[in-house]
Amino acid sequence: MKKVFTRKVSAEESVEGYIMVPKNELRYFPPGKKRFLLVDEGKRRKVKVESYQCECRGPEKPHEHYFLRKPGLQRGNSVEICKDGEAKFSLKIK
Repeated sequence: MKKVFTRKVSAEESVEGYIMVPKNELRYFPPGKKRFLLVDEGKRRKVKVESYQCECRGPEKPHEHYFLRKPGLQRGNSVEICKDGEAKFSLKIK
């Protein structure tokens, strides 16, 4: 399994204060709504992958979007989340 999750921050993510996690990347993080430790700018905090229902593809194709809350991101930032253990991750923003 890979050890790094990377993503370029979109305008929506920067305004709403989250990092989108594509469905095919969910397995990188602890399963379900399990909280895990994220070291962010030297600060340790417990986070979890959250989701919300969406019909952006139309009402006949309902689905969920997954995300991690992270306010203060700027559009175009590169986000890197490194897995440091079973339930410990570190966040770098470039």
